[in-house]
Amino acid sequence: MLRRSWTGRGILCALAALFALAPGRAPAAGGSLSYEDAVGGALRHSARLKVKNEEIRINEASWRQSLSSLYPAISVNGRLERFGNLVGPTGVGTINGQVVGGLQDEWRSSVFVMGEYTISNWFKKRYESRYYERLTEASIHDSEAEKKKVVLEVTDLYGSLAEGAIRLRYLGQMIDRMKEAVSLRAAAHREGEISREDLLRAEVQVVDLEKERAEAARQFKENLTRLTLHTGVEYEEDVVVEGLGAAAEVSGHPGPERVEQTPEYRAKCKEMEAQQEKGRAARNNLLPDVGIYGRYDFYGRNPEAYDSLKEMERNSWNAGLYISIPLFDGGLRKWERERATREIRRQEEALRALRQEKGRDSAGLFVKLRELDRTIAQYRQLLVRYEKLLAIASGAAALGGRSRAELLESGKEALAIERDMEVYVNQRAVAVRKYRLETDFAGAMEELDGNGTDRH
Repeated sequence: MLRRSWTGRGILCALAALFALAPGRAPAAGGSLSYEDAVGGALRHSARLKVKNEEIRINEASWRQSLSSLYPAISVNGRLERFGNLVGPTGVGTINGQVVGGLQDEWRSSVFVMGEYTISNWFKKRYESRYYERLTEASIHDSEAEKKKVVLEVTDLYGSLAEGAIRLRYLGQMIDRMKEAVSLRAAAHREGEISREDLLRAEVQVVDLEKERAEAARQFKENLTRLTLHTGVEYEEDVVVEGLGAAAEVSGHPGPERVEQTPEYRAKCKEMEAQQEKGRAARNNLLPDVGIYGRYDFYGRNPEAYDSLKEMERNSWNAGLYISIPLFDGGLRKWERERATREIRRQEEALRALRQEKGRDSAGLFVKLRELDRTIAQYRQLLVRYEKLLAIASGAAALGGRSRAELLESGKEALAIERDMEVYVNQRAVAVRKYRLETDFAGAMEELDGNGTDRH
């Protein structure tokens, strides 16, 4: 009986372990959510980055494969064949320099070692190897560019989440104040101090605020779902989204050297260098092929196939130099060179277009930051005036000049101003991070790593 009990417990423990190890999504994240956690989770979970890493390995393998043409090729070859003669011999028969008698109608075998080294590969295939090497370097920068896209997407998404959290927090405070104001106005209406219209107007404001909060909550949940697709972590609806904090000041307009430091620009530069190497290879492909070769032969004289394989003896060897000069190939090499030249020009134009595009993006973000700074300054001045108005209204309410319901409604308007200012501050923090990613990607990622982002 005791043994059965322990057996049952063992089965339950095993099942629990299997369920715990079963593949699936990460458990729901409770507590708080920070920007660094979101970026780190997205970088670890992104399938696009994994694809880019595989492309790097593929290009590296192609580069290593192209280097093999710079080494000699050595092979061992064997042949087993049946030699038949349709007519009788008219003289002395020889096979591989050896005199044989009788009808030349026997099995024979041969084994030889052959080596070949193409010298011309040093001024032909060497540039092709450099082409694949530049493509490998370009794929590394392209992977960094894809990483930058992921971080930018998560930055926009997290900014929307933080903005939604701000709106929900202030809407909750505004609804509480308006509900208290409605209850006070309802009491005043029962006493006959205000009209029914004033009470309905206050109730309508509460309904509008609740409708606005429901819409903000819906958008917040949708953004959480989108973030789950990026990070692979399911978040609870009541997760606390931490703010982006005070963004650093941005000094000066971005210069052209900032654009040249972006991973997209570096990847495009490496692609252009790869095409230049390919153009050199196409130009040198018009030169002749030059190489050396050597062959070391073995031959078995026994007519029996099995014995001829056993009784190997040295027979002959040869070595030489070969050269192949192309005379006519239908224009193959000519148009290959022309295509490489056109491709280089296309890459140069694409690089120029990319420089202009990145310059426009950085300049647009810089202008947006300046406009947000002015807007935030105006909201701060407006909020200071509202605080003074609230202080005056509080004094009037204490003296009986204003009702508490009116004071609560004025407080709701001040909260709306404060909410809008916090929203613009959050938008500025998002814009600063995007600006840093566009102009100083390496520094921005180092800053994220220093704040706890695990990208490994």
